[in-house]
Amino acid sequence: MSGPVETLGVRRRAAFYLPGYDPRRPAVYHAHLTGELAKAAGLRGFSAQAGALEEEDGPLPGFDVAAAGEGWEAHTRVTLLRWDDVARPVFRENVLPRAPRLLGVGLDLLRRGVLARVARFDKQFAAFVAYPYVATLALLALLLLAGLGAGALAASLAGSVLAGLLAGLAAAALAGWLALRLERPLYLRYLLEDWLFSFAHERGKTDLLADRLDVFADALVAAARDPEIDEILIVGHSSGAFLAPETLARALARDPDLGRRGPVVSLLTVGTVAPLMLADEQAFRYREALARLADEPEIVWHEVQSRHDAMNACPVDPAAVSGLFAMRPRWPKLMRLAMTQLARPGQLGFFRERLFFFRIHFRFIAANERAHWYDFYGALTGPLTLAARHAAVPDMRDG
Repeated sequence: MSGPVETLGVRRRAAFYLPGYDPRRPAVYHAHLTGELAKAAGLRGFSAQAGALEEEDGPLPGFDVAAAGEGWEAHTRVTLLRWDDVARPVFRENVLPRAPRLLGVGLDLLRRGVLARVARFDKQFAAFVAYPYVATLALLALLLLAGLGAGALAASLAGSVLAGLLAGLAAAALAGWLALRLERPLYLRYLLEDWLFSFAHERGKTDLLADRLDVFADALVAAARDPEIDEILIVGHSSGAFLAPETLARALARDPDLGRRGPVVSLLTVGTVAPLMLADEQAFRYREALARLADEPEIVWHEVQSRHDAMNACPVDPAAVSGLFAMRPRWPKLMRLAMTQLARPGQLGFFRERLFFFRIHFRFIAANERAHWYDFYGALTGPLTLAARHAAVPDMRDG
């Protein structure tokens, strides 16, 4: 694997963090990132001071981090991609009128064979994609069965069709109430809305987020022209793992010399769901970004995948899945992570985290409990470029 492997210390970094689909405000991510950074600093023995969140309601909310350790100091400006003002309004709408559209995405993926193609490269991830549709249909079936069963029993006992009808409606209403209470801890509506919006974006049916990515791309280009910045680090997590490459591709369209002069340009994608978009022939935005970046010699693109995370396609080579390349391209470099090596022994039990998939999905951006080559906060605020930090980590396609 060839490419830039700068080992000089990073004194100033411009970091751009793109999370997955989320109606939560930037302040929530600021609190999470700064809180986990404090834990990481304590583990690794460096100091880190994070500033207050600035421009929370603007297009580029961000905060500063000053970190220092033995023989090094680094300053990082972290800029956050906002989803909240795009995602939050849909959760205020009544779910019933949206149900045909939400469930229709799953039917479309099944009908066109997208789920079958995903299952061929990762059955666990395919099961996760199908999960909210199957679970929602199961709840609807239980609601229907409760209504029919209660109605039939009441009609039989009372000898009255009206009594059966009233009992059936009451049972269905109670079952519906329970289903709505179960929906939130099961993340059903969240995931249904996530897939609906993500496919709409990737198929070019909405530009709500595309306009936001243009703002990020402009900010990347501006950072590249700052002579004091040593590294630009773009991080995409979850759905952000297909948005981050798109953002960098947009920036390169504005400035083809990005990475050829000025700061090192590094892209880190973690917990990716992006291969799902490659299995859909109607989705093109991530595919186009992959084609643009895969052999770009002046950037660094590392992707970290983990089999412990059901929300993460792993092990999957996006270049191979895409079918775009006759030979293996330069990027992304693929690294496989065992989450158990980040946590204290016994912390990743099935019922503690594996069953609650969002907890382990967010371990990609949590502080390590043990020292390891994967160190999110070291990459975000430390003195090494991404290439130098992972130079000794093998590409999982090589072995």
